[in-house]
Amino acid sequence: MDSLPEPPPAYEQVITQKLAECGLSAQGLTVSYKDYLQSYEIVIGRSANATFKMFPCIREAAAVAIVTFQDQELTSQYQAFLTETYRPKMIADAEAELAKRGFLVGFPRRSEFANDVLFAEALEEHCGLVKGEAIRPVGDTLAFQPAPEIARDFKTFSERYSCLLTSIMLVSCRDELNIAFIGNEAFASPE
Repeated sequence: MDSLPEPPPAYEQVITQKLAECGLSAQGLTVSYKDYLQSYEIVIGRSANATFKMFPCIREAAAVAIVTFQDQELTSQYQAFLTETYRPKMIADAEAELAKRGFLVGFPRRSEFANDVLFAEALEEHCGLVKGEAIRPVGDTLAFQPAPEIARDFKTFSERYSCLLTSIMLVSCRDELNIAFIGNEAFASPE
């Protein structure tokens, strides 16, 4: 009687093995699916002995899984690494999207404005919006905060703000302006 073939290793084991091949200690790794993230999460503990030099391999091994380090300094360094890794593609994608829609010509540059508020208003006007319609001062920062009634209708929201959101991505990637986002909790019904 023939025996059944051995089942393939679980996804968690495959990721753990790939990370171990990066030089991480498998005893310091946890890989599990998290419903609230709708993704696998890789937690790299201090005992995994991760270093900055391992980041490219970790990113490759993790694929689409979310990587979390127990060490806050490594978390900050890894986020900076990812930002720098993806920055050129994000800039190219944003420029291509704006060009396709006819918004790259005459696109405002931060150096042309006396302050961040005037630059943000120019971005809004460039996208056909009214100054201050969606980017507003919140404390010491600027935040994307459109009117709640527009945010409730995705189609209207998308049509109205797609240029501005792409513009925000572009200027953020260019390090010209950082704009925070007000989350859905701002639009929640009071209890």
